[in-house]
Amino acid sequence: MNLDESKNLKEIVSKVDLTLINEQSLDREVQGMYVGDLLSMVLGKADEQFLWITVQTHVNAIAIAQMLDFSGIIFVEGLMPDDEAISKANELDLPLFSTKDDAYTLIRKLTAAGI
Repeated sequence: MNLDESKNLKEIVSKVDLTLINEQSLDREVQGMYVGDLLSMVLGKADEQFLWITVQTHVNAIAIAQMLDFSGIIFVEGLMPDDEAISKANELDLPLFSTKDDAYTLIRKLTAAGI
C-alpha cells in the first residue's frame, strides 16, 4: 500500500504502540507499507522505503529488507527476531519493531492514525 504522502518513521512510531528492538535512527521516510510473509511475494510487490509488517523473524527477512531498501520491519503477534537477524539489521542500520497486535489490528491502528 502506497501512502498518499510520505511519513516519517518517528511520526508513525509516536502514533502506534511499537517496541523498538534495536537502537536505530527513526529519521527515515516511509512511502508505503506491505503486509506479507511469503518472501517471494514481498520481493515482487513491495517498494523502496516501505515499512514491512510480517511474522518472518529470521535473517532472510533482513536480506529482503536490504534488497528493497525498506524503512523498517514490524514483527507482529509479539514475535522477536533471532540474534543473527538483529545483528544483521544493526549492520544495515535497519530499524526493527515488535508489536503484540496481529497484522489486521496493527493495520487498523495505523489507518486510524492517518497512516
